[in-house]
Amino acid sequence: MSHAVETMRLPNGTTVAHINVGEAQFLYREIFTDRCYLRHGIELRAGDVVFDIGANIGMFTLFAHLECPGVTVHAFEPAPVPFAALRANVMRHGIPGRAEQCAVSDTAGVQKMTFYPDATLMSGFHADAAARTELLRTLGLNGGYTAEDVDLMLAQLPDQSEEIETPVVRLSDVIAERGIEAIDLLKIDVEKNERQVLAGIEDADWPRIRQVVTEVHDIDGALEEVVTLLRGHGFRVVAEQEPLFAGTGIHQVAARRVAA
Repeated sequence: MSHAVETMRLPNGTTVAHINVGEAQFLYREIFTDRCYLRHGIELRAGDVVFDIGANIGMFTLFAHLECPGVTVHAFEPAPVPFAALRANVMRHGIPGRAEQCAVSDTAGVQKMTFYPDATLMSGFHADAAARTELLRTLGLNGGYTAEDVDLMLAQLPDQSEEIETPVVRLSDVIAERGIEAIDLLKIDVEKNERQVLAGIEDADWPRIRQVVTEVHDIDGALEEVVTLLRGHGFRVVAEQEPLFAGTGIHQVAARRVAA
């Protein structure tokens, strides 16, 4: 099934390319309204270099650009349809940096991923149909819908997925190839692959990174592992769970270096 890139006007008056109105509205609320990536002392400054890993249509890339004009954004999105919207948004708004159609993990090469055309935010390397349904059910209930309404919505959701191949890069390889001296904010949202993204950073590159904000799916001790890793590399770390995600195991981790 083909999904065309369309445009819509956000509540702040900005026009964006998108592929799903509901997802775009959700992202706007999280990123622009709730400012979920600028909490616990996380900040953007003039001239910052931002890495957006799991960029989807580029809503955070756009936010960073509008929040602090002059930042450079390196955005990575593996799925072709969201990437088309990401590229359109980068071009429309003249965002300095580079958008690349690839995934980021702990080994470079080519891998297969599952793409959900009608739920693109849940696409990734670790797809699980039953877990996807349970997550959507919990989000619906936490969002205030009745169990009957949630069941109805889930019944109407197309049960479609596509297996696609995507290039995969390691973050340290990107740092070397692009001559990156510093990453001021590393944002990661990769649907259960966050540990692999972090594992692709060599010890010598960690001092280049000033701030990290990552979504963590707490499976097999992932949350404790990520928090311990970041603290071990000199970050002050805060982990929290939004009320909407209560009972899902999805947490957000914010880490920043504090000047001595």
